[in-house]
Amino acid sequence: MILLFFFALAKQLYFITIDRQKLILYAQEQRNEVVKVSTPRGEIIDKEGVVLAFSIPSYSLYIQPALIKNDEIRNKLYEELSKVKGMPIENLKKIFDKNAPFTWVYRKMPFEVEKRVKEILKEFPTQGVGLIKEEKRVYPYKDLAEPLLGFVGIDNEGLEGIEKFYNSYLGSVSKEENIEFDASGRIVNIDKLESLVQSSPIKLKLTIDSKLQGLTERLLDACVKKYKATRGTVVIVDVKTGAILTLAQTPRIDPEKFYDYPEEDYRIFARDFLYEPGSILKPIIFSILLDNNIISKDTIVNIGKYLQVANRKIFDAEDGLGLSGPSTIKDILRYSSNIGAASLALKAPNKEYFDLLKKYFMDDEKYLFSENFLKGYVDLPGYKGEVEQATTAFGQGISLSFLNVIAYYSAIANGGEIVPLKIIDDDVVSPVRLFKKSDADFIRECLVGVVENGTGINAKINGVEVAGKTGTAQKPSKLGGYIPGEYVASFVGFFPANNPKFVIGVLIDNPVGIHWGGSVAAPLFKEIAVATMSMSR
Repeated sequence: MILLFFFALAKQLYFITIDRQKLILYAQEQRNEVVKVSTPRGEIIDKEGVVLAFSIPSYSLYIQPALIKNDEIRNKLYEELSKVKGMPIENLKKIFDKNAPFTWVYRKMPFEVEKRVKEILKEFPTQGVGLIKEEKRVYPYKDLAEPLLGFVGIDNEGLEGIEKFYNSYLGSVSKEENIEFDASGRIVNIDKLESLVQSSPIKLKLTIDSKLQGLTERLLDACVKKYKATRGTVVIVDVKTGAILTLAQTPRIDPEKFYDYPEEDYRIFARDFLYEPGSILKPIIFSILLDNNIISKDTIVNIGKYLQVANRKIFDAEDGLGLSGPSTIKDILRYSSNIGAASLALKAPNKEYFDLLKKYFMDDEKYLFSENFLKGYVDLPGYKGEVEQATTAFGQGISLSFLNVIAYYSAIANGGEIVPLKIIDDDVVSPVRLFKKSDADFIRECLVGVVENGTGINAKINGVEVAGKTGTAQKPSKLGGYIPGEYVASFVGFFPANNPKFVIGVLIDNPVGIHWGGSVAAPLFKEIAVATMSMSR
């Protein structure tokens, strides 16, 4: 008997002392569960303060299956919720574990769904199912400036674009909070969770002009549709400030339904698409050669039917604008001669030439942009022989992002100084000299000739002097060589040429039928340039 007494006492002491902490933890697990709740997120606004992205309160539906004891009520509720979710009832039952203390049913419901759910909940006991107020991201202009703006996930975390890159600035994206339950299993701290939802004082101001952005997108959409192109992009830059006023592309996405789109449409085309730019690279290569005294403004080369380089023959494009005999740099740019461009590049010692490409396109690339969000890509040729030296001069065998190209044209327009491109309005940027002013001014004069009576004549604007260059680039194949019949048509220009205010770049990927940059991209440049001047007055 005494032994039984001491055994019982020892057992009791074990539960009181040794296992007390385990019991406490077990009890807490029964009445607490950690969930993520959205917290306030800052607004994204354009240069004039127009709101492009903001957050509003939104209700999320939850269920506590263990509290719904009546099977008839439970099954009826599941039937109604399956209609709301658009999910077979059997699938819904699998999600709602009967013993789960808390499960989300529908996070951040659209307003019309929220109204329907509130009507449904009136028919059921309040215990076991209810709504919690959260924060929902809204893009009032739908796909405007997408995918530049990007989008957020269900927990308000930036997943792409501006939303992702400036995620930490725009605000904490989600917060883990304990849901507390009373003895009956009901939530007791909903008020605390909902207190997290409030407006945010944070505003991220972009350089984008939303009106100009919208107009540009409509014109770009029409051009891509007209030529049955795969995609297109337009970039407009303020030369004096480096501010990107428009970064448009098509196709775009609806940021509130991003999951319906392929991931390639999430990319910022002008930044992430690495491509061989073709002839729009010629003015940049010539600027580098001039800046390093490899050629001069008076350099003349003789152009024949073709140029033999090692085992390869280089021809001019068959666009009906032939050039032959002794030719100046102005002539070469005006008629976009590949033979002329290659001849100029081959005047440099081979190693020195590729060292210069590395210096300007890679080592100095940090000067082109105010921060890494805009930074594009550069890929120099692997084998660096005479053939590569010749072809890079007309934009083959070297790959850049379109934003990089725009940045260099901005430097030419600005007298050889680049004002680093920026997308955030209050970024402080200072000019950096890339080319000598006299050389940049000379190239600018050459580019005026391209538009006045050369390959860029379709970009000509009555009463306004425009400088620019066309590009018609072949698309490289992963198997080597180029894809037959596939091209990238482009035009980059600036105006007024004597005192440039804007640089505009137009790129159309894989137009069908007519594919010349002067025929496809230059007319769109003209339309957008006229609109830009009209809207900037």
